[in-house]
Amino acid sequence: MPVFVRRAQTALLYVGTALISLLLVLRSETLAADDGSWDDSVFNNSVVAESKESSAPPEREASVDPRAKRMTEALATIDRAEKALATISDYTCHMTMKERLNGKLGVDNKVDLSVRHGQFAVHMKWHEPRSMAGQEVVYNRTVAPSRMRVKGAGFLGSVGFISLGLDDPRAKSTSRHTVAEAGLANTVARVKASWSRLPVEHIADIQIEDGSLGGRPCRHIVLTNSESARGTLEFQRTTLWFDAATGLLAGLDGHGWPAAGQKEGELLESYHYHNMRLNPALPNQHFTR
Repeated sequence: MPVFVRRAQTALLYVGTALISLLLVLRSETLAADDGSWDDSVFNNSVVAESKESSAPPEREASVDPRAKRMTEALATIDRAEKALATISDYTCHMTMKERLNGKLGVDNKVDLSVRHGQFAVHMKWHEPRSMAGQEVVYNRTVAPSRMRVKGAGFLGSVGFISLGLDDPRAKSTSRHTVAEAGLANTVARVKASWSRLPVEHIADIQIEDGSLGGRPCRHIVLTNSESARGTLEFQRTTLWFDAATGLLAGLDGHGWPAAGQKEGELLESYHYHNMRLNPALPNQHFTR
């Protein structure tokens, strides 16, 4: 290798070594000025932000409308009644009913009511009023789903049982419901269907408390609908009683909408159930006439 090339390489080596030494000195001075500490501000800031976020109070839960809360409680009571009915194959009771027909409120009807679940069947026999004493109605869905057997009161009863359609005008003139709609299960199902889809804005008030009916401890529920539901719902106020011991429906009163100048609507229908006898195993002949 020529002499001048070796001399050039040696000179470059010296210059490179000097530059490295200078850089090391400058780095040492920089570290000394920083006092040997790390700048943790980035990490500290992120920790503080996280701490602030975690310590921030949680957002307040959306408040639940008390009407919706009480309706949930009422529907739970209805569900318990349905579950109780599901354990009953048949029952008998004394029913006191009163209905408004053609604008006129009738007198109390006192009826022996027998209902069989499963193969649904109903037997009703009137004791009061006197003009209807002895009247009987029998419905057996298995035998005749669209017809009923009827025996008139008094002299008409001498004719015995005759067959009528459920929608016969003579039957509709004496009751707001057909015999196929009779019984606790049907009544509870109608109430549940109406209440479960009722918008909160249609509820003016709903009260639930312990009460009594006919001397029996009951769960007492009163639903009052708001004016916005007029024309949509038949009842402006519905009162229900559920037997505290059995959970079964013990009574229902339905009031219509008040006319101008009235504080409350007229009573449209009332059904109270007493002296329940559960699972008596009624023979099929009881529902066959």
